[in-house]
Amino acid sequence: MLKKIVPVVSAVVLLSAPAGMAQMRPGAQAVLQACKPDIRQFCSQVPPGQGRIKACMKEHLPELSEPCKEGLFQAWLRQ
Repeated sequence: MLKKIVPVVSAVVLLSAPAGMAQMRPGAQAVLQACKPDIRQFCSQVPPGQGRIKACMKEHLPELSEPCKEGLFQAWLRQ
């Protein structure tokens, strides 16, 4: 399952743009809610932009919470 999640981590980039939340794809809000604590825990010192949060989340993929992993997996299934 973990290898299937890696391409979906790009959805996490949406989490760094709360102003655009109204324009998110269906399911992105669920990923936001599921992964927000993980982003705060692992990537709070990472400035958004240029894929830095995405890279940080990829780096910490094995450590992500189960709800975040599940949210990313479900988003991947909807692609």
